[in-house]
Amino acid sequence: MATPGATIAERIEDLIGADYATVPSLSYKDLINAAFNEVADMLSVDILLKYSKTPGVLQSNSEWLVEDRKILKVTRVDADTNGVERECELVDRERFSEAGDSGSLYFATAYSPIYHLDSANAGAATLKILPEPGTTQKGRIWYFSYASTEDLTGITAATLNTTYYLPSNLIHGIVLKACINILTSYISNQVQDEEDSEMLQLITQQLSGLQSSFQAEMTRYVDPQRAVGGE
Repeated sequence: MATPGATIAERIEDLIGADYATVPSLSYKDLINAAFNEVADMLSVDILLKYSKTPGVLQSNSEWLVEDRKILKVTRVDADTNGVERECELVDRERFSEAGDSGSLYFATAYSPIYHLDSANAGAATLKILPEPGTTQKGRIWYFSYASTEDLTGITAATLNTTYYLPSNLIHGIVLKACINILTSYISNQVQDEEDSEMLQLITQQLSGLQSSFQAEMTRYVDPQRAVGGE
């Protein structure tokens, strides 16, 4: 039985056994990463902001890559001295272009800053702010980093918070979703291989139970009527 300091791998083994790690090509690691990202996307921006890391800083419109990051909030300081930090509005490409024209009604000022995700960089989008930030008129970017190639099997409740910037008690939801992903993949392989139908039925029943548990667990985070204390 997993202890409070147990890792994701140990918690998964408690629920579906150690055989999960025999999935071909170690794809279970990708399935765990997918669970991590899916659960994070179920959370409100307010919760992600509450646990977010120190914001990135933009002092010019040099490239600030947003790949594998979920942008939560963008601000810009409006003056060199005693400036007020003002939230930037997200706009589309056309509006961003117009905002750089001093003769346009949409011209961006220090008191109405905007930002845009520029996809002109060969598929690697960058974030730009208008008016362009400076050394003291800095832009700040709060974001959440998705899992991509990381090995998350060693995460504990404590490191989920301190290293991956999510609520510690969200670990159970991530583990449940990871188990669902792994069993779904396993069932797909077994159906294609025409394996024992009785065993397949038992695993399908287990999957159904895990799905119900996951939905109940995540209700604390996504249902406003039950959100008090959920994060």
